[in-house]
Amino acid sequence: QVGGTVISIGADDTDYVKPGQVLVQLDTADALVALAQAESQLAQTVRQVRTLYANNAPLAAQVAQRDADLLRLQADLGRARDDVERRRPLTATGAVGKEEFGHAQSVFKTASNAVVAAEAAVRAAKAQLVAAEAQTQGSTAEAHPSVLAAAAKVREAALALQRTRLVAPVEGYVAKRNVQLGQRVAAGAPLMTVVG
Repeated sequence: QVGGTVISIGADDTDYVKPGQVLVQLDTADALVALAQAESQLAQTVRQVRTLYANNAPLAAQVAQRDADLLRLQADLGRARDDVERRRPLTATGAVGKEEFGHAQSVFKTASNAVVAAEAAVRAAKAQLVAAEAQTQGSTAEAHPSVLAAAAKVREAALALQRTRLVAPVEGYVAKRNVQLGQRVAAGAPLMTVVG
């Protein structure tokens, strides 16, 4: 089922073999490297996915902080608006100078701009949180699709390593050996015939 270089042959023509007996051993070097790479990729993927889950809490805290900032700035805006409204009628009587009234309007304009910026920051933080939660919603870190795909690659590599040992499927005699030591064989190539 896999290709490779033959490094040992466990049976020859007319030898009696039992089920599970090793008939041909292929070189495992490539399969071992592939397995190590798959295991390394799985570990890296697990760390990345755990980071995705871990980032949700700080992003939620950031949204809460942005909401709190917005509420504080809205309160500042309300005070600035009240100051302008209180000073407006007093400018007509001269009780409040134009300069002081202009300063109050400037504070109101600055507070209004700060609220607009804070609202944008809240929307951005919420969008970031929604995007992060979309990557983790409905599954655990262990059941995350990226982790499952990486785990499947490990199983595939382990299976390829296991397939470097060709064993007798049945009890019987080797009737036709078509393989030599050092030969490079392709997947699916007939190497021996075992007859019962």
